[in-house]
Amino acid sequence: MFSVKMCRGYLDNAATSRFKPRSVRSAVKKELAASANPGRSGHRYSIGALEKMESCRAQISVLTGMPKAIFTKNCTEALNLALFGLDLKGEVVTTVFEHNSILRPLKFLEDSHRISMRIVRPAAPVITAKDILPYLNKGVCLLAMAEQSNLTGARHEIEEIAAAAKSRGIPVLLDCAQSMGHTNADYKNIDLIASSGHKGLYGPQGTGFLAWRDLKLKPLLYGGTGTDTYKLTQPDGYPEGLESGTQNTLGVAGLSAGIRWTLAHKHQLQKRMNGLTARLLEGLKNLKGIRILYEHGNGIVSFNIKNLPSGEVADILDKEYRIAVRSGLHCAPLAHRYFGTEKQGAVRASIGWGNDEDDIDNLLYAVKKNLFDNR
Repeated sequence: MFSVKMCRGYLDNAATSRFKPRSVRSAVKKELAASANPGRSGHRYSIGALEKMESCRAQISVLTGMPKAIFTKNCTEALNLALFGLDLKGEVVTTVFEHNSILRPLKFLEDSHRISMRIVRPAAPVITAKDILPYLNKGVCLLAMAEQSNLTGARHEIEEIAAAAKSRGIPVLLDCAQSMGHTNADYKNIDLIASSGHKGLYGPQGTGFLAWRDLKLKPLLYGGTGTDTYKLTQPDGYPEGLESGTQNTLGVAGLSAGIRWTLAHKHQLQKRMNGLTARLLEGLKNLKGIRILYEHGNGIVSFNIKNLPSGEVADILDKEYRIAVRSGLHCAPLAHRYFGTEKQGAVRASIGWGNDEDDIDNLLYAVKKNLFDNR
């Protein structure tokens, strides 16, 4: 059907998926040959580009269940659009397992005296409604958290948590950078979803989106929209008022193809990722001196070898075995503090469609023979 050998040794899919389906590559190439600025002119090429943008926007609505969607260059921008666009006032509840894409904007808003932050530290790596419920009080204006940890792969109980927040009238912003395309989540009680397009949706880098329901957002960028040009104020219209400037039509074309491909292969994707994750976990657990941060990751396994710095381990894997993993703090400092690994970091192996059993076995061989036995 398609080759997976092109991704030999690449286990950094939580950063970006390296395998891109043929349909995605073809869509980008086709759009490159027929580029036009969507919604800025009245000729057929501009109109055609706009129709492709709207087609992808409709696919995002099917994917998320949200009626509105804005294209961004990544999940970070989507989260910023939500956090700065909501005009937040009050307390924002978040957790220790969040990426800096949530933590840093919230810290800026707190330092600007617009909000206060409440950071939940649960007893276990999976956050439950019981963990969050005590903090959903009257003064809370938003709950912002990830569906799935980018460090451990732990999927939190977002359905139950969102239902509890909704019963108290508190909107929920969900970071789906790691989970979109990998889970069968029910987002009916979620108000805003931020996602990357280049990870579990197998689209190109430089793509992401924010999808939401009935909330008013202020723009993150101000400029040309192709509408109300005679006014010097930013238009309020959706989606133009939130998408200033020339859009990434190449990326959106690839993202559209990636969403279609992911939805068509979702069962196969989940089966492969679950099988390979279990194989890696089983192999690591058979080695003494290995610490696994969480043993039920969805395509993500983070571990350490004795007291070796995670960066040293990753360098050896790369230089001697051509195995690509991520080391360090993974832009999740509070999560590493939770696990006590803020100095050592962790080695993160993350699995995608382009991997197979040989990739896992090669990693286990390198860990056992050359990083473990010889130290």
